Amino acid sequence: MDKYDVVKTVKKQLAIDMNCSESDFESCEIVVTEAAKNPGRNMFGDCDRMLNGCCFGGSAVFSVNRELISELKTLFAGHDPSWIFEPKTLVALEEKLYLSGHNISDMYQYYVPDPEVAKTEEKFDIQWIEQDELKQYLDLSVAQDALGFDEGAPDILAVAAKDNGKIVGMAAASLDSPLFWQIGAQVLPEYRGQGIATNLVGLLKDETLKRGAIPYFGSFSTHAVSQSVGYAAGFFPCWSKIISSPRTDEFLGYR
Repeated sequence: MDKYDVVKTVKKQLAIDMNCSESDFESCEIVVTEAAKNPGRNMFGDCDRMLNGCCFGGSAVFSVNRELISELKTLFAGHDPSWIFEPKTLVALEEKLYLSGHNISDMYQYYVPDPEVAKTEEKFDIQWIEQDELKQYLDLSVAQDALGFDEGAPDILAVAAKDNGKIVGMAAASLDSPLFWQIGAQVLPEYRGQGIATNLVGLLKDETLKRGAIPYFGSFSTHAVSQSVGYAAGFFPCWSKIISSPRTDEFLGYR
């Protein structure tokens, strides 16, 4: 598998998730589809949201509730998909969602690995933790951001760094779909800045590829730390995503 194969597989997965054709991601256009629960979709239930949008390969696809299809096609007419998440467009989109009782809730940038990057070497005292062993670490503080604790997308594999027998960092993968495992990582504050997260994420990336799945992770545009870890571990940015959630007063009243 090379970088081209990874991107090709991403396109296949996104087409399943967004209820569109793979060719829609080659159109350099904005496509609006009706959300559907297709076999092989991601396990996070994004197909149940009012809106789930992604930009990939110079195109944008929005998978939405049926009542929004016509309005969004009108809203996006004439827009360049590469700039569809710019603020003025998001404000207009938020107004449409608000009238339907929803808000834009999250935006992410997603990263996938370049398999041709050199394999990661262990730099610390490393412990591998298989799926049937993960439950015993649920209360471990360093595991809180590494493990997903989501029955729909179960944690499947983890790798930990230890100092004198104490787990000081952990990276874990969740089974998000038959094709993709999502990676999360955490390091104790007093052990940060030593390259532990980068080493663990790199090791888990290599092992995930070895087991026939593609590892990936998501980050906010402002989270430079997680992005730096990803780059150093051999990942590159591949697609962006926006999702909605039911409207809340807390969201609208944020200061």
